[in-house]
Amino acid sequence: MSELIEFRGGVEVFDRRPARFIRENFDDLEPGVSLEVVKGLWPRSGLAFVGGPSMSGKTFWTLDALARICRGEDVLGRRSVQSGVLYIAAEAPAGVRKRIKALREKGGPLDGAFQFIGQAPNLCDADDLAQLREAITDAQAEMLTNGFRLGVVAVDTLSAVIPGADENSAASMSPVLHALQSLAAELEVLVLVLAHPGKDAERGLRGWSGLLANADSVLMLETPDGETRTGVVTKVKDGLAGDRFAFYLERVVLGLDDDGDEISTCVIQETDAPEARRPGRRASKAGGTGDLILRAFDRVLEARPHPIAGPGIPAGHSGVDVGELRAMTYQIGLGGPRPEVPPDTSDRERKAQERKWNDHRGKDFKRGLEYLLEDKTLRQEGELICLVKSMPRPAL
Repeated sequence: MSELIEFRGGVEVFDRRPARFIRENFDDLEPGVSLEVVKGLWPRSGLAFVGGPSMSGKTFWTLDALARICRGEDVLGRRSVQSGVLYIAAEAPAGVRKRIKALREKGGPLDGAFQFIGQAPNLCDADDLAQLREAITDAQAEMLTNGFRLGVVAVDTLSAVIPGADENSAASMSPVLHALQSLAAELEVLVLVLAHPGKDAERGLRGWSGLLANADSVLMLETPDGETRTGVVTKVKDGLAGDRFAFYLERVVLGLDDDGDEISTCVIQETDAPEARRPGRRASKAGGTGDLILRAFDRVLEARPHPIAGPGIPAGHSGVDVGELRAMTYQIGLGGPRPEVPPDTSDRERKAQERKWNDHRGKDFKRGLEYLLEDKTLRQEGELICLVKSMPRPAL
C-alpha cells in the first residue's frame, strides 16, 4: 500500500509501507518451525484445556505435569522443553497449596521455576485482565533472572474466573476466549485452563462449543471408578490424539494440625491405562479398588512376607497379613485424603466425620478384597493372603 508524501519537480513521490499480508507461492511453501512446550501435545504459545469432573484428579495430574515441565522431564511420554510455570489457583487455593507442598517433598524444589497466585482474577473485567497481564509480565522477568523462560500459565478453574458469565453463551464466552488467546499471543506462553465437563461428561468440555473449536489441545479425565483415574488426549491441533493414560493417588502426610490430627493430601503415581470403556458400561468400582490392593500387596510382600500354608499351597510360599495389607492400601490412596473440616467444627462432629471416612474406605477395601478372592487372584488362609497367580502350576 502506498501513501503520497510530496511532489518533487512536479513528480509524485510515494512512501511504500511494509505489507501486512504476505503472499507466497504454492510451489515454494515449506513447513514453518513449530515451537512446543511439550512435543506433540502443548504448543509454546496457545490455548489448551484439561477437563474432568470433580474427583477425577485433574488438579493433581496437572500439577504433576507442570512440575515435570519445570524440570524438563517427559509428560505422557512426550519430550518437554524446560520452562517456568505460573499457577493461578482460582478455586480452592488452600488445597492446591497442600498439593504443591507434597509435590515438593516428592521431587524436590524447583528453584524459582514455579510460581503461585492464590487469588481469582475476573476474566470478564478489563481492570482485572490488565492486572493479571502485569502479574504475568512480572513473573516472566523474575523467572528470567533464575534462568527460566515462563512457558505455561495455568488457570484453575475456568468457572472460577468467569463469575456471572453464561458458559453456554457465545456472547459471554467469546470475550473470555479472546482474552485467553490474547494473553497467550502477547506474552508468548501456553495458557492451560482446567475446566469441568457438561452433564454428559463423554461430550467433553462444559459450555460454549467455541472453546473446544479454538483450543490447540484438550485432555479429558474420566469419572473415576475405583481408585484408578484415567484420561485421554482428545485433541491436538496438527497432531495425533487418542492416547490414554492412567494414575492413582498416593496419600502423603504433611504434618499435624493444632489438634494433633494429620494434615494430608495426595500425589499421583502413574500406572498402565486400562482399555477404553465400552459405551453404556461402567467399570467395576470393586475392580478398581482391587487394582490398588494388588499394588499394596506387592509393597507389603516385599517388606514383610509371611510363610503361608494351606491345601494346595506349596511349601515355602509367602503371603501378607491382611491388616498390614489394609493399612498399606489406605496409605497409597484408598479413600483419598483425610476430609478437611472447618476450624470451628466441634470435636464431636470432627470425630463423626472421621468415623464416616474410615467406615467408607473400610467397606471399599472389603469389596475390593472380595472381588480379588472371587476372581481367584488372591487366596486367604486365616489372617494371611497370598497371590494365586504366583503359585507353581500343577503338572498336567
